[in-house]
Amino acid sequence: MAPRKARPDLKESREREILEAAARVFAERGFRGTRVVDIARQAGIGKGTVYEYFRSKEELFLRLFHWYTEQAFRSMVDTAEDPGLSPLSSLRRSCDSLLSSCREMQDLYPLTMEFWSASTASEFREQLTREFRQLYEMFRGVLADMLREGMAQGEVGSHVEPEALAAVLVGALDGIFLQAWFDPEFDPVAAGGHFLDVLTLGIRAPKPGPKEGPHQEAKEGQS
Repeated sequence: MAPRKARPDLKESREREILEAAARVFAERGFRGTRVVDIARQAGIGKGTVYEYFRSKEELFLRLFHWYTEQAFRSMVDTAEDPGLSPLSSLRRSCDSLLSSCREMQDLYPLTMEFWSASTASEFREQLTREFRQLYEMFRGVLADMLREGMAQGEVGSHVEPEALAAVLVGALDGIFLQAWFDPEFDPVAAGGHFLDVLTLGIRAPKPGPKEGPHQEAKEGQS
């Protein structure tokens, strides 16, 4: 009798358990210091079960990169998907969501450092360089679309260059996350919130001045 295959929902659940365990272990020990058996122990399963889902530690690491970054991207997009929000409110809510996740997942931030470091390693360089480029393009694209929509609705000023501002905003968020990792006293939510307040104020479209009418023209004629 052939062995019974795991149900799709059970397979998905097990894969998620392995990925969550891998995230913890890679964050704590780094890629080089992690063994598959360490991940299996963290997940409470046998090493052989891990290999049923992932052929190698390298494959698991790359799959974790996709899963980890997808969670962050999906969280940002889902948070902003509210038809009742204006474009600038959507932008602010998306960034606030990322800042909040920075505090909630601070213990896992070393994992991000591992991904950045691995992008320089020979076995990962080509693939992770491509993956990071695409990831940053997606983040910039979402933010630039919000800015363009704000301009179309008259909420964002015409002086704004959406692609350039989106790139700087992504860089600022990266920098805030990095500071929060190195300095436990640094509050990324407070600092990021103030930055976003100033940014929002600076990119808003100026309010139209009072329209000139006959009375205004008469006053100018008397001067």
